[in-house]
Amino acid sequence: MYNLQPDVNYVWSIQTCVLFTFVTIFSFILPNFWKVKLVRKNKVVTVVPIGLIIDVIILVCLKGFSNVGRDVLSGYHIGFESANSLSNYSDDSVELGYRVLNVIVHNIWNNYTFFLVIVAIFTVTPVAYIAWKYRQNCPIGIIMGLYTAIYYFQGLSLVRIYLAASIGLIVFDKLIQNKKSQAIIYIIIASLFHKSMLILFLPYIMYRVKKFSKGIYISSLIAAFFILYVLSDKIVSVFSGRYEVYKNIQQSAGLGFQQLIYILPIVLLLVYARKISVNFNPNVYRMSWIVIIFSFFIGELGYVISILGRAQVASLSIIFVVAYSIEKIAEKSVVLGEVIKILTIIYGLVRLYIYLAQYYNIDSIMPYSTVWGWIF
Repeated sequence: MYNLQPDVNYVWSIQTCVLFTFVTIFSFILPNFWKVKLVRKNKVVTVVPIGLIIDVIILVCLKGFSNVGRDVLSGYHIGFESANSLSNYSDDSVELGYRVLNVIVHNIWNNYTFFLVIVAIFTVTPVAYIAWKYRQNCPIGIIMGLYTAIYYFQGLSLVRIYLAASIGLIVFDKLIQNKKSQAIIYIIIASLFHKSMLILFLPYIMYRVKKFSKGIYISSLIAAFFILYVLSDKIVSVFSGRYEVYKNIQQSAGLGFQQLIYILPIVLLLVYARKISVNFNPNVYRMSWIVIIFSFFIGELGYVISILGRAQVASLSIIFVVAYSIEKIAEKSVVLGEVIKILTIIYGLVRLYIYLAQYYNIDSIMPYSTVWGWIF
């Protein structure tokens, strides 16, 4: 069932593109509807987000029951089949947390589909939980829609790093609540599923050092970028295990203008929202700039050290920057807020298309198929 096919079999599929587009649009829309209020005997009102729950179920099922993804169909599958114990796991270079999860699930039910569903739940639900937690300040539909458009489909193949990034999202939640120790704990937990999440210590330090300005942040990261650029060959040379393949990938000499195109609309949105809002939380504004600078830095660094290219998912919290900014604009002008929401949906769909056009074959996600043999 789970067998990686030759590359020539993974071709562009209009049907898959349409499917992914509709799933993304549903994620923008569904969470906004069907919020049912339940009144208990003690008159406590509980709001049940039916629309959000349906969206999460769709995303979990599409991911958990898929039969696509280069890594899912090869290394991860082999690893799960060998995971009757930690000592027998096929690749000891895989992070400990991910191996432990494999062993636990394998000993509950030795079924790879069941494992993928569990991973899908652990990947999607943290995003939905944080989105619901901040629903008063961030439109849930914008968060879930942008998550689906920009990050979700990449996780069909890159299971570990996107699972780790969902855990890493909680780091920003803890930082904004000033729970520094808990933030460190979640960085460590996330890194147990993918080592690249250790890079979350960077925004952690940036947020802790409150006397630094945006200029100092940017200057420091530019300096770090050039240092890493000079040392990139030496850094890549130490990769081992499953990361050794990156030794043979030629590093890009480009400046990554695509990252600038991605980030500039978000910068403009944030600046404008701050300008017209009378109650833009200063801590959120500061954190927003940290997330933006961090995201751009990691994106650019991916052109120098290719293994870090996909680590930009560590800045997953940037979708909350967008959502919060839109909410503040909508408070000032409902019409303008709705217009920007429409533009945000278009932005998300463009990001989705760019990813699919560049990686549909590399990640082996087209045509989309399920474990039951349904092909789209």
